Amino acid sequence: MIRYSVAPARVQLQVDSEPFHRFEFDDGTVWTEFYRTGDGYLLRFPELADFDVSADGTEVVAHPVEGTDEATIEHLYINQMVPLALSRQGKPSFHASVVTVADGSVAFLGKTGMGKSTLAASFALNEAAFLTDDSLLIEEQDHQCLAMPSHASLRLWEDSVDALVCDDAAKSAAISYSNKARLLAGNALTFNEAPVRLLAAYELIDNDPSEISITPLSGSARHMAWIENSFLLDIEDRDLLARHFDWTHRIASLVPTFALEYVRDYGMLADVRQAITTHASTLI
Repeated sequence: MIRYSVAPARVQLQVDSEPFHRFEFDDGTVWTEFYRTGDGYLLRFPELADFDVSADGTEVVAHPVEGTDEATIEHLYINQMVPLALSRQGKPSFHASVVTVADGSVAFLGKTGMGKSTLAASFALNEAAFLTDDSLLIEEQDHQCLAMPSHASLRLWEDSVDALVCDDAAKSAAISYSNKARLLAGNALTFNEAPVRLLAAYELIDNDPSEISITPLSGSARHMAWIENSFLLDIEDRDLLARHFDWTHRIASLVPTFALEYVRDYGMLADVRQAITTHASTLI
């Protein structure tokens, strides 16, 4: 549970301390700065908003920069702040999209740009449903892992929208910092509102393969696939890191995890869906 509120707009004043962590794009542009405060954390998205997060991750307050629209603040909260705050509650989330298959669900792990959302949209537009676009929260139950549903929307680049989505798909308001379209669940894009057993996870690998390849990950490679795709607010909290390492090890032991390689061609997506669906059926 997170208590969330939006405060009046304010100027992003200089912080007295240095950030203990930064997220940067490949070109060096800073996306997020992480600061410690007296009673928690300040996460700064330059020229967009600051977010105050309580030490235990149960309270988040947004402070927009003047001119930042409501849709952008909502998106930053849902896709960035919720999984980071939950990590302070001992509920780690992962960079993953999740879709339904027969008798369960499968997750696609991978960093931004690997095609998770495009693959999830392809399933959700073709007799399946999605549970989350980019943030997977897992609950354990009876030695199984349940994928929990998140926000009922998917974000796609315009070329993916043009290639996959029909004109009647509902879209939310545009956000100021990205050209991605945010598509809302509805008749065109099916969303699953209930937790679903997680049968497998596929880490998306882009090695320019000539065919579809699904290869099991084992040992440290399997564990690292989950570690490397984790949301963590405080990467210097040793106790939390130790608990997170143990937790991800347990998840990796419970969820069969595979490397997935395929040609990034919209015309191949039907074959990719079939390969994943067939493979997942062998794990039931």
